[in-house]
Amino acid sequence: MEFLTGYRAELLELVSLVLGWRWGAGGTPPKPGALRRLPPEPGPWVLHALPNARLGVALPAGGARRWEGPSGDPRGPLCGDTALTLPDLRRTLTFISLEEEEEEEEEEEEEGGGGGHPGQVLVVTRVLLLTDARGAPLGFDFELGSPRAPPAPPPARRALALLCRAMGCPMAGGPPRRPRQLAVGDAGLHTALQPAAARLGVTLVGTHLRGWGPPPTLGTPALRSRLCHACGGLARTPLPCPQCRAVLYCSEGCRAAEALGVHRGWCRQLEGFMGRTAALAQLPFTFTAEVTSETFDKERFLGARGLTRGGWAHLSMLVRAPDYGVGLGGDCHPLGTPHDLPFEGLQPAGEVSLPPAPSEPPPPNRFFSSWQQYYAWRGLPLSSPLAALLSYPLSLYYIVTSLVPQHFPELNILRKRSLRVQVEESGQELQLVGLFWEVQELLPGTPPKAGGPRGVQVVFSTRPGPRPDLVIGFNPGFALKESWLSALPRLQAQRVPAYFAEGGEYGCAVARAAVGAATGGGTGPPLLNPFRCPFRQPGLDNALPWYANAFIFQLLYKGGAGGARVPLAAAAPPRSPPASPPRERRRNKCPPRRRR
Repeated sequence: MEFLTGYRAELLELVSLVLGWRWGAGGTPPKPGALRRLPPEPGPWVLHALPNARLGVALPAGGARRWEGPSGDPRGPLCGDTALTLPDLRRTLTFISLEEEEEEEEEEEEEGGGGGHPGQVLVVTRVLLLTDARGAPLGFDFELGSPRAPPAPPPARRALALLCRAMGCPMAGGPPRRPRQLAVGDAGLHTALQPAAARLGVTLVGTHLRGWGPPPTLGTPALRSRLCHACGGLARTPLPCPQCRAVLYCSEGCRAAEALGVHRGWCRQLEGFMGRTAALAQLPFTFTAEVTSETFDKERFLGARGLTRGGWAHLSMLVRAPDYGVGLGGDCHPLGTPHDLPFEGLQPAGEVSLPPAPSEPPPPNRFFSSWQQYYAWRGLPLSSPLAALLSYPLSLYYIVTSLVPQHFPELNILRKRSLRVQVEESGQELQLVGLFWEVQELLPGTPPKAGGPRGVQVVFSTRPGPRPDLVIGFNPGFALKESWLSALPRLQAQRVPAYFAEGGEYGCAVARAAVGAATGGGTGPPLLNPFRCPFRQPGLDNALPWYANAFIFQLLYKGGAGGARVPLAAAAPPRSPPASPPRERRRNKCPPRRRR
């Protein structure tokens, strides 16, 4: 059993869905006669022909075969289960600037060198994108070529096949349908498509919209479909497991096949995880009903509030740096600000900006245990969505002030003159490092004095260094990252108090088994984090309730030493242990292959 929700970058999930539609959408498109009888859509569709002269992909020597993946899957490493973030793609491909590549080739040729990239360079010479009148993508196709090849006109046959495929299985969802009118953004393609479009019952209108960008009204549901957990194919009408209702399938065949396999050992446990849906949605905000819904549209929520700057850009998939973080055209810099203005980047507009900290810190020995208490002290209205960003520093605050004193009272952690916190395998929280200044407001960095307030100084380290006082991790994914095979034994040897925040109870169960396999230790029971992120994360192949930092668990080291207060029996592994290594790439066909 393996879910990637919450671990894989949203952009890569979108790429996986888009490429899955491209190579596996609904099988063979219906014949023109059947397409002509489809119900018409009132609004026009738009076919964009978007050239690309800037971004290329460099593959290592022999990389073309590896790009195709096992069994010739042309979607390659972009859809692989081992690529969880954009930097992970560097093992198999590199994004390059075609302008810079051409300049380097010319310089090397002048110097007598071979010139060019040592591997193979591929270019998506043109993208054919079909959208509805709102800009929601209905289908896409692209052409691969060489950076040295001269540009060619867009092929009408490829564009016609795209139109037929999108009519039979629209990428944005909904029933099969045809447009009454089609606008084509290329004059030559417009002329070439007219006879074939007429046979489909589609009228071509004047050309317009020669470019495309995500419109303000576009949200992720317009880009998302659901995947079958068994075969990985698109699930146009997802079928949940009838007992747990957590896992989604594309057909009765896939559902029945997995019910006899690994799912059987997990079903009852997943049913229990689904039972925590209501508890996770108990939050005090005025927008709680919207953001905890299974159909929550985060992009629309952020866009409607103008949250496109500072830390908010790191929460959005549509509002990013010009290069989406691939290293071209400007980097997506971490949010870091001077100590006196730590939240300058978080003032997009109005009530969502963070006001100055109160002149008086929280009373000594009284620590916040809910968003409502923190918001009241900070002077924030419950309509402010800042909790989505502040979940990281407030989760650390909760661990330091509530969990460590409970599990390790002998450490007197709140009486320490300085506190060194090591962040293991940092991810998105590193991009939001400036937010952690809020911990200094809650726990001022003045050393404790006789009769004076208590305080701590927090130092973050993302690399192994001097022995820390506390180790924390966010969304670790123990079973999905090979680096944990060495990090967990190191923590076992140091026997430092270590806490990790996971997005769901499923992740905590997998972590428990992974820790046992790596060190012989275990984890404490998952505790509901009162400072979890309020935004629900949609699952691609499951309906489980996922929230960033939803649960916190403690590492229990082998032998019970190190101050652990929870017996190992409380962290017994599930009756059917999960597969620790990521499974091989799934094919989009039924029945599914047996997982390792």
